Amino acid sequence: MAAFLRSWGCHPNLALDRITLCSNPLERSFTCKIDNILRNHSSIGLKILRLDLDDDPNNFLYVDSWLQVAVTPGIEELTLMLYEKYNFPCSLLSDGVRNSIRYLRLRSCAFHPTVELGPLRSLTSLRLQSVRITEDELGCFLSNSLALEQLKLTSCKEIIFLKIPCVLQQLKSLTVMACHRLPVLESEAPNLSHIYLHRGKIKFSPGEALEMKDFTLSHANVICDARAEFPSIMPNLETLLLHSCQEYLRNGCSTNRSLEVLPHT
Repeated sequence: MAAFLRSWGCHPNLALDRITLCSNPLERSFTCKIDNILRNHSSIGLKILRLDLDDDPNNFLYVDSWLQVAVTPGIEELTLMLYEKYNFPCSLLSDGVRNSIRYLRLRSCAFHPTVELGPLRSLTSLRLQSVRITEDELGCFLSNSLALEQLKLTSCKEIIFLKIPCVLQQLKSLTVMACHRLPVLESEAPNLSHIYLHRGKIKFSPGEALEMKDFTLSHANVICDARAEFPSIMPNLETLLLHSCQEYLRNGCSTNRSLEVLPHT
């Protein structure tokens, strides 16, 4: 065990999950191994941490202390796959952490940032999956993430309205999937060029879709809607992929259920 711990102790990049640490998926030493690795890690600090706790509530007595040890100034990528009842502590995002972190991915937890959080100057990618967060809380976080280039939301069921603010000048890529209570989102981000939107619609402020290059959209009647709206607001569109579960024939619109256009000139 000592040799095992020493082999992990100086690595700046850690990926900790049951498959990596346990030859037997039912092995009960999973929690102990994570605890020993993180508590005995050298003082050089972590650059990348990927922690997958397999949605097992038995691990969560230790999570706060693990993250206090691991999430320190200098960390650049943080991926946490947790437990649905766990509340991610925003206090971890100290000034030093906010200055260094570039990539944040949270899955299966609650996340409640406020306006007091402060700017995340280096964050370029945010991914939230099955995270309990409201639209106001997400809005606060986005407004503090001016360097953000990629945003992906999956199964965030508490979001019922979303407006991408114009201050996200660097945002290029937006993915929204299975956010079933979010029927429509609005975007004021001026440089969005790639969008994947599943089961929802998007409204653009005038002129804000001019940079759009790739657009994937899935909802009922999407083909007719796309033919009516997109040509005039997306003059630079190169790739358009549409998925529709049903189409109502109107104004001569085709009833094909999937339409792919490659390329558009």
